[in-house]
Amino acid sequence: MELALTGELRPRLLVPAPLAIVGGFRIAELVALALCDKADKVVVYVNGPDLGLPLPISRYCRVEVKYGEVPDDVPKIDVAVAPYLLKSLSVDCRGKRADLGGEPVKDCEPMETYADLIAKNLEIMTLAIRKLKELNVELVEGDVKGVIKGEVVVWGKTHEYTYVAGPAVIGPESEVLPFSYIRPGAVLYYGVKARDEVKNSIMDAFAYKEHHGYLGDSYVSAFVNFGAGTTVSNLKNTLGPIRPSYSGKEYSKLGPVIGEFVKTAIGSLIYGGKYIGPMSHVYGLVDRDVPPLVIYRNGAMTPMDKSKIAQLVERDLSRFGLAHKVDVYAKALADLK
Repeated sequence: MELALTGELRPRLLVPAPLAIVGGFRIAELVALALCDKADKVVVYVNGPDLGLPLPISRYCRVEVKYGEVPDDVPKIDVAVAPYLLKSLSVDCRGKRADLGGEPVKDCEPMETYADLIAKNLEIMTLAIRKLKELNVELVEGDVKGVIKGEVVVWGKTHEYTYVAGPAVIGPESEVLPFSYIRPGAVLYYGVKARDEVKNSIMDAFAYKEHHGYLGDSYVSAFVNFGAGTTVSNLKNTLGPIRPSYSGKEYSKLGPVIGEFVKTAIGSLIYGGKYIGPMSHVYGLVDRDVPPLVIYRNGAMTPMDKSKIAQLVERDLSRFGLAHKVDVYAKALADLK
């Protein structure tokens, strides 16, 4: 079966929207999972660059992602509704539809921003884990120590003195480090290292949170590194709604959306609902949005030296066997402007 995933998510990140993560897996993987027992192979077309990122679900469902131009003759599904295919192969979310057969499900809200992915993360995770169980996929295959409660996918490692409360997804090569509390909705997608407290937050491939600090209701892109003591807020002191700049909706709880390659200094504090653009480095209190490719220090923003960007990207990617993708990522960063 062939289909194309179209549409965008706000704010814009380097990873194409069809490869954004919700419920523990990339949207393209969720589509493959929904069709896993109905097609020998699922081919998903993505109009974006091949960034060399992993697709763990391919171990259990035959899925191939093709990058570049999308053929005109394949069915097209908007990323805003694609995750709901786990509910039914036909969905109608406020006029955004996907019809692969059957009676349409209508009790759904389009996911048009990364804040929406966070808000729907637990719902989609529950559907994804249910589907994995229907396919007789072993949920716990990794090296498990500590305490596991509830439905938790562990394809990585949990160390001693850890507590993981499901639903949660600990992906391949990911580690829950000692003295950690992993709460429902946590996603350590692939090659992630996390310590201390993580709640309903999505951490894309090779994101590192190896020190103390709280992470809640947040989207953390690939190759992000948190300095020791980095903590985010996900709730206003007034208990009022959080209104991120990139969405017209309100959220009762919402942390930041953090772009690829972002680095936070020790002791960084990030307000709820903020956006930190790809490749930016932040220091201190982050109480406003931070655009891509800047050095942010307590409100002051300095453009990053463009001559150093390729070198910085190469340093990160070489750690994870992706040095051959430097030019692809450098171009994606340039296209953000």
